[in-house]
Parts: sequence; C-alpha cells; structure tokens
Amino acid sequence: MTADLHVDLSGTSGSGPDRPWPKRSRWLRVGAPVLAVGAIAAAVGAATAAGHGTPTGRIVGPPLAEVRRYVDLPDLPVTYQQAVEAGTVDQYDWGDRCDVDRPYDDTGTTLARVAFPSTYAPPCVPVWDGDRPWRDQGGEVLTTNGGATAPGVTATTIKVVFYLPGEQDISKQLQQFGVADGESTTLRGVQDLVEMSNHLYETYGRKVELIPFHASGDGRSPAAAQADAVRVVEMGAFASIGGPAQTSAYQHELARSHVLCIQCGYASTDDVLAADAPYAWGYLATPDQQLFGVFGYGTGLLANNKATFAGSAELRNTTRKFGIVHYEQDPPVFGPLKAAAIAKFDTGAVDVGPIIQYLLDPNSLNAQAQAIIGRLKREGVTSVVFLGDPLMPRLLTQQATKQEYFPEWIFTGTVFTDTTAVARLYDQRQMAHAFGGSSNPARTKPEVSESWRLYDWYFGKEPPAPRTMLIWGPVVQELFLGIHMAGPHLRAETFAGGLFRYPPTGATHIAGKDGITLFADGYLKGDTTPAISFGFHRGDDEADYVAVDDFTNAWWDPDAVGPDENGVVGKGMWMYTGLGLRSMLSDPTLPEGVNADFLFHTRIDQVSGPLAETAIAAGLGDLPIAASILDEVPPLDQLPDYPAWPGSPAAGG
Repeated sequence: MTADLHVDLSGTSGSGPDRPWPKRSRWLRVGAPVLAVGAIAAAVGAATAAGHGTPTGRIVGPPLAEVRRYVDLPDLPVTYQQAVEAGTVDQYDWGDRCDVDRPYDDTGTTLARVAFPSTYAPPCVPVWDGDRPWRDQGGEVLTTNGGATAPGVTATTIKVVFYLPGEQDISKQLQQFGVADGESTTLRGVQDLVEMSNHLYETYGRKVELIPFHASGDGRSPAAAQADAVRVVEMGAFASIGGPAQTSAYQHELARSHVLCIQCGYASTDDVLAADAPYAWGYLATPDQQLFGVFGYGTGLLANNKATFAGSAELRNTTRKFGIVHYEQDPPVFGPLKAAAIAKFDTGAVDVGPIIQYLLDPNSLNAQAQAIIGRLKREGVTSVVFLGDPLMPRLLTQQATKQEYFPEWIFTGTVFTDTTAVARLYDQRQMAHAFGGSSNPARTKPEVSESWRLYDWYFGKEPPAPRTMLIWGPVVQELFLGIHMAGPHLRAETFAGGLFRYPPTGATHIAGKDGITLFADGYLKGDTTPAISFGFHRGDDEADYVAVDDFTNAWWDPDAVGPDENGVVGKGMWMYTGLGLRSMLSDPTLPEGVNADFLFHTRIDQVSGPLAETAIAAGLGDLPIAASILDEVPPLDQLPDYPAWPGSPAAGG
C-alpha cells in the first residue's frame, strides 16, 4: 500500500443472475476504518518500513458497475444448476464425473459438483471434449478455446509462477517456526497440487505449467518487489502464486501489466484488492475482515462486563477497557483514518482506550514494546487487542510480565499468531489469558485434514509436504476454481466472473438454532471447513476478492501438551471452542446457549446455561467443548466416498 493509492469504486448499476444459494449479509464496516488499515500493516506490514517508502504509482480499480457485470459475461460456461433451471440439461455433455446428487453443505438441498472428495469441488460445467457442441452461457457454440486469450495463455498451456521469497523476507521465518515446509519441499508439494488439479478441474484443453520464481527482494523494498514483478511479466506469466510479505508493490506492478496475483502477501486490504481488480486475489480474510469480525465478536460478547479472564485480581474486578496495538508505517499515513475510527467508537457503547501503533524496526522493537506496555498499564486497559506480526507479541508479553501487568490478550489471527508453534514463543504467564479468533480451521491430525485426504485419494500415498498442503493447497485450489469457472476464453475478467459465480461453500448455517439443536445436529462435534465465497454474496456495495468468510474462536491453554504444527511435542496449545465452531465474519456472534463461559473450559459441566444443564441431565457432563487437535473427521465435514479416477496414480495411472 502506498501513500498515493487511490481507489475509484464508482458505479451503481449491474447485478448478477439469480442464484440457488442464500445471499450473505453485508459485512460490518467502520466507515473509513483505521483499525482495519492498522491491521493491514499488522498482517506483517502492508506498509513499508523506514527507508522503504518509495511509492509505486497511482492505481485505480475498475468501476463497481463494471465489476458487477463480470458474472454476466456471455462466454462463461453454463453450470448444471443453470441448465436445470432453464430445462436444457440434455443439450450439454456433463461427462461421467458429475455428482448431480451431491448435498449442498447443510442446506438440505443438492448442488451438482465434480465428483472428487473436497468440500470445495467446483460446480459441474460441460466437458470440453464432450459429444455435444460446447455452448457458453450466451448461447454461442465454441469450437476452439481462443488460444492466446490473455498474457501467459496459449491454446495448450497456462503459465503460472510460484514465488519463492528471498532470504530476508519475513515469511522465511515461518520455516524456522515450523509452520511452513522448507523451500524445496514446498515447491515439490505445490507441483504435486498442480499436477492433481490439472486432472480434476476443467481446463478447456490447456494445462497449467508451474515455474519456480526466486525473488531477489527482501520482502520490504517496493523497488525490489517491483523489479521482481517486471521479471515475472517478462517471463510471460498468466498469474503468480505468492509474493513478498511486506509490500504490495509486486502485486500492483503485476496488476498494471494484466497478470494475476493470488495470495501475494498477508497485507492487502479490501481497498487495495479493489484497486488491483480483477487481478489480485487472496484466500484468507483480509485484515479489514479479520478485524471487524474478531473485534466485533469480542466486543459484542465481552463489552461492559468485568475482565474475568485477566491475570490479576484488580483487572478481573474492572469493567473491560480495550486497547488496540497495531503496526504503522514510517512516515505515518493512517492519521485521518485513525481519527475516523476513534469517532466511530467514541459512543460510550464500548470502552476503547488507546490505539497504539508500532514500527517493525528490529533495532527499536524492544523499546517500543516497553513503552507500549507502560502506556496500556497506566491507562487502565484490561483487554489488549493485537493486530500485528508474529514477533512483536513475544516482546510485548515479556514486557508485560516485567511490569507486572496481566491483562486479557485478544488475538485476531494475523500472520500465524494463531499457530501453536508461534504462540509458544510468547510469555506463557501472559498467554494463560489469551483468546481470540482465527480464519484458519481448527487443527486436526495431519491425516484427517481434507488436503491430506484429497492428496492420498489422488496419489495413493501420504503427502511429502504436509504443511504445504495446508498453506498452499487452498490457494492452488482457488486458482483452478477460477480457471474451471472462467470457461475457454480465459482472461482476468472471466476468471473474476467465474469465481463470483462460484456458490458460497463450506458454511455451517447456525442462525436461529439454539445450543441444544446445534448439539443434536452435530454442529458442536467439530468443524474444519471454512466458509468461502467471492463477489457480491455479502452485499451489492463492494466485491469480495478473498475466499474465507468466517472464523473459529480459540483460547490458549498453557498446560495442554501436544504437537505443534512441526510435530514438536511441548506445553501450550490453542484450544478451539465448540471443537472448531465457526462464526461468520459478517455476523460475529455465538449461537444461543454458547456463551463466554465456553472460553477457557474444556467440558460442558464446567459452564453454565441451558445447554450445559440439558447435557448434564442426560449424563453427558464430560462432553468436550474445546480441543487442541481433532482426531477424526467431524460429522459435518464427511464427504462422499468416490473411487479414484482412472488415470490418477492411485488408480495405477
């Protein structure tokens, strides 16, 4: 993000076709929220650190009216659902791998999807090499895929680069933390994912070619990132998977050159993605969305109550006062937005105290942490909301203990602060009072995760890069969903239109269900599938360019023993409330009967309320309500048992 970034989202007309799935509610917004923009940089710093502030130019996204019309592009493919509604199913060849009876999440309806074991399998579209003429949704019969329809696209190939960060990029530290696989293992894992996806998705006579790209930048310098992007453009790429962690310059340059950038960092806000549309895409929720969802959940559940989870008696007996710690740029650019956020919260409904920024400067981080903790303590903050990188909490929690300050810590899940491997690095006396949210799913045993099971189903063996499956599997999936839904004339606009037409998937619909019903129907027995959607499912006033729409509630147990993401057994684990029960970021509330008592408790007989009373009366007092790792696939996440496809390695191909 640069100081002169401008986003033009004008336009009021245009609407997509009727859809067979429920429309999502509008997202909670905070005007022009500094909090979200603070979280931008917090997600390891969209902003550039001192000495790295070279802007990359003025960027303007397409008018909103134009974006809305992407779903109506005539050369997009017809889906099976569309054909059913039009009474034209028999006019198309759907192939022999379309499951027309596939249950649609927990809606009680069906949605025809391609028959492979993934919650997110794409809707069926006519096969490209079928026995009937291939017609697009505009009714035109297509006999060729159009050949070179976009940069990096030919009649037979789609060139995609995989960004491998430089040694100084902060994302390299994820390998040291044990959260990510090493470079060679990661590359092998992504290559396997592409090989599998080329077989499972409709690519209209083309195959994705994956090309490793070794970055020269340090992850912070806009100039170096821009130079790397120019190299990618010169390589003739259609898209880049991944990008530098601490600057959006790489993404901006690719967008200017009409090259897609998918999950190109952890820092792009909704506005930045809109400016780079339709070329920039992400998987995890944006910093804006994480903030509004998790902070909204926290204030709605906890505001105006005593800080009962704090570590000192004095704070536990004090009505909650929130303080926010977030990253900032040098020179600062968030002043006006910060004022808008303060005005928003200066209503008396929620007691928000200081909003404190810090710079990701290794030479001064410890001094900054000391000063931040001193101020939070002086101003009587009971509950610290953190939106930042994975390193600063270590210094903050150490300083808090040194200053004998034991508040509640509310994490928003930014940049792997929601992983056990990273959180074990923080002061455990402080972490005993930590909770918050994560847009990642609840952890499972590796072999239970959907990405592992899909790999095993296709290749007939366990994945050699298990962490890569979790981190990059959904991103590769997003790339192929866009290609599948775009149709033969692949370009940025059809890629966007295709993803916008992808039906919202993976959600658990808990609205209107009380706790007893949730238990009886299996909703409190675990959930490991994030809800995903794109486009205008959440409302007509802005497009959504990232996948994940919900989050899980978690709290830290400093005494729990188990493996971290690297398999290292130790003390301290994130515990997932409701075994991974997820809340929509657009409506961050817990269902009736599930309340704040569920935090920091593991069994139903440790909490109060009608759900607990009913369970105890039924002899289920030892029912688990939190877990660090799920041992089996939850009932909600069970998938059809499809045979391995002919031609796959598992089938001897």
